[in-house]
Amino acid sequence: MDTYSYSYRTDSSNEPIGRVQATGLFEARRKIAYIKRLDVDYVDSLFKIKKIDDHGKQNRKDSR
Repeated sequence: MDTYSYSYRTDSSNEPIGRVQATGLFEARRKIAYIKRLDVDYVDSLFKIKKIDDHGKQNRKDSR
């Protein structure tokens, strides 16, 4: 499974507001729609979804 983060399209800083684990982008969209209680069709118009690679996880400031 891959990790996907999502942020608001209108947010210029692209700060992630959440993460989901999914096998692909379609499943990530479906999970975000479930979390936010939206129709799947609205997810793309409200959120930017991007896949987080393993290198991005390692560069966190609070790594243990």
